[in-house]
Amino acid sequence: MKAVVGNPEALYLVILSCFLTLLPVFVPIGGGLLTALAPFPLIVLAVKHPWRYAVSLLGLEGGLMLLGGRLQPLFFLSQCGLVAFATAGAIRRGWSISRTMVGSLVVPLGVGALLLAVYGTLVQSPTPELVTRYLDKIVSLSQELYVRAVEQIQEGEDEQLTALVEALPQLVSAVLPGLVVIGHLFANLLNYILVRRYCQRSQPPLPLDPDDLTCWRASDYLVWVFLVSGAALLVPIDLVSTIGLNILLVTLAIYLLQGLAIVLFWGRRLPFPLGVQCLVLAVVFLIAGPLCVVVCTAAGLFDLWVDFRRQRHHPMLP
Repeated sequence: MKAVVGNPEALYLVILSCFLTLLPVFVPIGGGLLTALAPFPLIVLAVKHPWRYAVSLLGLEGGLMLLGGRLQPLFFLSQCGLVAFATAGAIRRGWSISRTMVGSLVVPLGVGALLLAVYGTLVQSPTPELVTRYLDKIVSLSQELYVRAVEQIQEGEDEQLTALVEALPQLVSAVLPGLVVIGHLFANLLNYILVRRYCQRSQPPLPLDPDDLTCWRASDYLVWVFLVSGAALLVPIDLVSTIGLNILLVTLAIYLLQGLAIVLFWGRRLPFPLGVQCLVLAVVFLIAGPLCVVVCTAAGLFDLWVDFRRQRHHPMLP
């Protein structure tokens, strides 16, 4: 603890981590965005300092949750710690962006599933029942939102939305695994980008993976996963089609990220400062959000054949 207090950077990271982790627990209003960034200070702490700092910080935060009578957030804290240590370990080993993201997904999701199974055994409740209770909460909240929307629409559309509300529980339960993976992927990638920029701008600067994020591309073999998962939707077996749907959603999310990398690659060529470039891209996505998602996903998919960044090895500026 004395080493942390005597190190301004480490102390700043400890305070930031406690803020991002504990504030949403005790003040749940608007805490979703904070929880997505919770691994960031832990990753930096584990990359730039001995791991005992991050381990002690997790123990401190867990103890505060126990003192406050908050037991359920301990599972989130364990997931946050697993993401931090998996990402920090990959960064220390010099892994590529793709390998780092895979590690940050496999470790927390695998250990989380194991902890859920152990918890279900201890409380003598099967794991499917625990998942079902969680699904019921999500579905009930979604149904309330849709019911409010139904009350505000015209009579002609009432039957369509009512049918959608009735089919919502089955739809949510079918795509939940894919949505969980996608949520973890986006959150882990956001934290990884923040860690890269922080370490590059810190004193002294800490160089990480030299690959340019805007030149990242998924493996060429991913297209076969995309085709096979799409074909699985045509199989008249519910289990096979459901698995195919979840895998298809994950592959589409990966191609969306590749499409965003293409957009950022060409956006950097705009003759504007970095802040103005980000503002222009943000305005475009706000105006035509769904269309931009479709275009970026298609660009990421067809980048395998078209190669939209033929000049990616050339300097960004002439």
